[in-house]
Amino acid sequence: MTPAISVTMPVYNSAPFLREAIDSILAQSFTDFEFVILNDGSTDNSKEIILSYNDPRIIFYDGKVNSGLAHIRNKGIEISKGKYLAIMDSDDIATPDRLQKQFDYLESNRDIVMCGGFFTPFGNKNSVLNFNWVTETDPEMVKINLLFDGAICQPTVMIRSSTLKETGLKYESYFDPAEDYKLWVSLSKNHLIANIKDQVLKYRLSDNQISNTKNQVQRARKFEVIKDQLSWLGITPTEAEMRIHDYMFFASAILSYDYLPKIKAWIDKLILANKKFKIYNEQKLSSYLDNLYVRNKTSLKQALKNSSPKSIAMFYLKTLLKWQSIR
Repeated sequence: MTPAISVTMPVYNSAPFLREAIDSILAQSFTDFEFVILNDGSTDNSKEIILSYNDPRIIFYDGKVNSGLAHIRNKGIEISKGKYLAIMDSDDIATPDRLQKQFDYLESNRDIVMCGGFFTPFGNKNSVLNFNWVTETDPEMVKINLLFDGAICQPTVMIRSSTLKETGLKYESYFDPAEDYKLWVSLSKNHLIANIKDQVLKYRLSDNQISNTKNQVQRARKFEVIKDQLSWLGITPTEAEMRIHDYMFFASAILSYDYLPKIKAWIDKLILANKKFKIYNEQKLSSYLDNLYVRNKTSLKQALKNSSPKSIAMFYLKTLLKWQSIR
């Protein structure tokens, strides 16, 4: 009998946290699922931990070599038979009703092909991953959010298996470790994706996190995905515009005379391009960008307040000279 949900979980040297992850799925209130666990050439005792379970819902794939996240996630999609595909990571903990809530949401919202959910970070407080990037639930707002950042947490995702089959979309190794971001953006171009309002995961922070160990590569791949979305608007950004785009999202508050004017100019360019190509809901895009501008204005004011007298003097000197620092 075909299960309602296939949960796929790649594993690579996850022994210290693996049992917590597996147990959190096996203890789900929703029970009509198969659990596809994929060992990606682990060299610790992850395989032994997986094999210690005697649950008929577990389907074990034993990869002999480490093939990488994109490849092993695609293998999970290939093996899965469920109507829905739920993604899980081997060091996180799913809330007991995660599968039920996301199943109910997709059953009730047939126009949505994929949903993520909110999460609670825990673990290493010193990790660079120190903010929660899931902020939007409305599909139009999620699509706008994707123009700047990931918008969806990968191990909270549930997606219609039929959508992946119909579109042929899959994870692309080239974009590793931003392979998930690339897939979400590709899906969002012609489909609605959302986040449910519930907490569905405890997301573990660690020193070995991809976001830490491959940060520069991830940033470069992320910028490629952003440029792809900007091309939908007919925009080929300069390097300076890409920096402004990034600064604006993170409210970086660069102490420069031209910081806010260039943010305003970039916002105007995005709004004008969207009026022509109609990629995003115009009202929601304008509101989102207005909020970003206010955040940056507030952030710059706070940065000046916290700066040394020398830095403040330099800022006003550059303002007087109309010195353009962002080029």
